[in-house]
Amino acid sequence: MSRHLAVFLASALVAACTPGRIDRIRVESGYDPQQYQFVPYTKALKADVSGNPFGMDQQAFSDLVSDTIQPKGIVPSDASPYRIRLAFNGSISVNKDLACRASGGGPRSGDMTLVAALCPGTGAALTFLTGSVADISGPDDPRFRKFVRFAVVKLFPGPSADDRDRDLCVIPGC
Repeated sequence: MSRHLAVFLASALVAACTPGRIDRIRVESGYDPQQYQFVPYTKALKADVSGNPFGMDQQAFSDLVSDTIQPKGIVPSDASPYRIRLAFNGSISVNKDLACRASGGGPRSGDMTLVAALCPGTGAALTFLTGSVADISGPDDPRFRKFVRFAVVKLFPGPSADDRDRDLCVIPGC
C-alpha cells in the first residue's frame, strides 16, 4: 500500500470517529504553539458559555460544558488563565475580534452550531473555530461531549514543521 493511501485511510478513519464537523479553524499570529500545545491535556480550562441548545437550566448547562472540556483528571477552575468561549446555536460568522464575544442561542431544529475561541483576558481570540453536529439527542448524548471536547482540543494546535525548523535555526537571519 502506498504511503499516500495509508495516510488518506487513517485520516478518513479518524474523521469517521469524530461526531460533527469543524468548518473553519483560524490561528492568529499571537498564538505560540510551543507555549499552548499541551494545555488542553494538562491544564484547567475556564468555560465561558453562551447559548443553550437543550433548553435546560443555564447554570447546569454551563457546568456540564465546563466539566466536558477539562482534561481527564483535571478539576475546572474559574482562576484558569485559559478562557474558552463556547457559543452554541448563535451566529457562526465571526472573526478574531468577535469570537471571544460570540453570542449563543437556544434550542432549534437541525444542526447544533458552535463557535469556540481561546480568549486571553479581554483581548481578541488567539485561535477560534466554527463547527456543527447533527442529531444530538440531549445533554447526556456522548456525541455531544465528544464534539465539544474535540473542538476545544482543536483550539490548541501544536507547532508545524516550519515552526520546528525555525526554532532550530541558530544562524542570524534564518
